[in-house]
Amino acid sequence: MNTQAPVPQAREARPAGAWERFLAAGTSDTFCSAWLALLCEKFPAVQQAAVLVEASDGQSFVPIAVWPTASTDMGRMGAAVQQALGGRRIVVQPVPEHAGLTHVAMPLRSGERLVGAVALEGAFDEAARPALLRELHWGSAWLANMFGQRELEAAQQASERSLGVLETIAVALRHPHFQQALFELCNTLRQRFGCSRVAIGLVRDARARLAALSETATFEKSSPMVRAYAEAMDEACDLGQAVHTLAAGGGDNYRAHNALLQRVGAGALISIPVDHQARTIAVLLLEREDAAPFDDAERRWLETFSSLFSPVVAQRRDAERHSLQRLGDEIRRGWAAVVGPRYLLWKAGALLAAIAVALLVWLPVPYRVSAKTVTEGAIQRVAAAPFEGYLAASFARAGDVVRKGQTLARLDDHDLRVEQARWSSERDQYRNKLREAMAGHDLTAIRVVTAQLDEAQAQLDLTDDKLAHASVTAPYDGVVVTGDLSQQIGTPVEAGKKLFEIAPLHSYRIILEVDERDIGQVRVGQSGELVMSGLAGDPMPFTVAKIMPVATTQDGKNFYRVEARLKHDSSLLLPGMEGVGKVSIGKRTLGWVLLHRLFDWLRVALWRWSP
Repeated sequence: MNTQAPVPQAREARPAGAWERFLAAGTSDTFCSAWLALLCEKFPAVQQAAVLVEASDGQSFVPIAVWPTASTDMGRMGAAVQQALGGRRIVVQPVPEHAGLTHVAMPLRSGERLVGAVALEGAFDEAARPALLRELHWGSAWLANMFGQRELEAAQQASERSLGVLETIAVALRHPHFQQALFELCNTLRQRFGCSRVAIGLVRDARARLAALSETATFEKSSPMVRAYAEAMDEACDLGQAVHTLAAGGGDNYRAHNALLQRVGAGALISIPVDHQARTIAVLLLEREDAAPFDDAERRWLETFSSLFSPVVAQRRDAERHSLQRLGDEIRRGWAAVVGPRYLLWKAGALLAAIAVALLVWLPVPYRVSAKTVTEGAIQRVAAAPFEGYLAASFARAGDVVRKGQTLARLDDHDLRVEQARWSSERDQYRNKLREAMAGHDLTAIRVVTAQLDEAQAQLDLTDDKLAHASVTAPYDGVVVTGDLSQQIGTPVEAGKKLFEIAPLHSYRIILEVDERDIGQVRVGQSGELVMSGLAGDPMPFTVAKIMPVATTQDGKNFYRVEARLKHDSSLLLPGMEGVGKVSIGKRTLGWVLLHRLFDWLRVALWRWSP
């Protein structure tokens, strides 16, 4: 069959000295190539073979060694390799397109983890397959040992790298002040990597600012060298990746870094962005005087350090912000939540807030000044005690409707009646004496007795007058506004003491007690509505008639009395009733209506506090 023809050509392509290369292999690919060559030399039926290892992404397997040379025909071994890796077992299967050819694939494991696979293609007869599989199984121990050694070395390197990173992070957490921590961190990195200088810059508002420089406690922020450092850090921020340049022409595309190299006279320069939440917040910049570049291990160390250092920078920088910076950051964070992706609740809240502000600024609403309102009689009469005495009876109290001449109260008249009888008796005596004097034509006695008689008659008339006023009566039809003597029967009263206050029924005036903060809005002629406490379901329109220019203090507040007239008289309204009146001022914006008192208070407070 034609499948046997390529075998001699494959043997002729095998390199010589496979054992020497196998024993002296210093790298993994050389070791795998020599091992594969030894296996294929032992079994001439093998036409092509490959060793595959896990890729760096951990999602696929790539060839590390092929035999005899790489070709497109090796792609047909992929199905066998996939079955071997998926089933974790050796797979032997014929090649469907080429009769007589067989694929042999075996997974390579390090512990319980798959680290690679070996794939062979050749014309293997039934008798040679057991020896091939046995040799493949035994020989795979060399590869498994190599992979295990690689993992061990990688783990040791990662452990050493992590320990060094943690020790350096501890330096940044050691000091209470962030600026001092950055300065010591620069010195620590300079010693660890043998650098001539290390700089750390902090990024704010997409601009880098040099924050610390090794072996330099202070520096002039406006100097050309500091600006060169800041420009190089800005370039690393814009690129969003590590920048490694050499004085010998290792970074022709990095203008700012090359300019910094020329200014400081360094041989190698590397910038590592420190990213936090997909945003660059700091930049590490290391420079060496010699031209020795930073190798891969050093770059991995710096990248690991930057990933762990980023939350430290964010927390320490945020903790040492002043109040204005905190406020500005919160405003920017809120604005980003409103205009950026996600944060639907923030967007809904901002929309509602915008609608509310628009309503407050542009929505006109009727504005009315509210004030406590009382009704007073247009004419009020006082029923006072006519003379000094004792209260005998009370027939009315506040709120009673009375008629003209109705008795409201009565004073005790016993002493007055006794006095009336005495003066009446004396008057009769003086009359008899006057007759006797007239009968005797005694002119002197007539004059004396006549005077005494007039005095007794005057006293009697005075007593009769007091008796006539012993009952306190209503001067006109009206309602008793104040006065309740039902609990004071028998108590003495002084002459002229106010006992009752009476107002006419349908003659009253409306008094609004307007707060001094709102009196400036009220004008004569403005209309409004009045609701009394006892007539809550029937608003009554009124018109402002008069504004009293004198303020009145009550309960610690100043108010002005505003007199109003009802447009339509109400038979239900009585003097002394209280309620709430509202004077219509006009149209104002909703925000002004709700907040004008606060703004007035602020203006007064600022005026009081200002020098």
